[in-house]
Amino acid sequence: MKMGRERDILRWDIHATLLRERIAHLEATIAPLRDAASVEASDQASRMEHELAHLRHCLATLGPSPRAKMG
Repeated sequence: MKMGRERDILRWDIHATLLRERIAHLEATIAPLRDAASVEASDQASRMEHELAHLRHCLATLGPSPRAKMG
């Protein structure tokens, strides 16, 4: 395997992992805000949901792993 290819795979792995962690963090943060009755919490939850949709889009555009798979 060429060194450039390994860098691409490592870069993809790191980027995908960071996106997944950020998505999980936002999902955990949004859950209690949805239950709150205040307008402020509702606004904050809607902003976070917008960011969450953007992160999910980024993860989808990242595509599948460049690592060759067996089988």
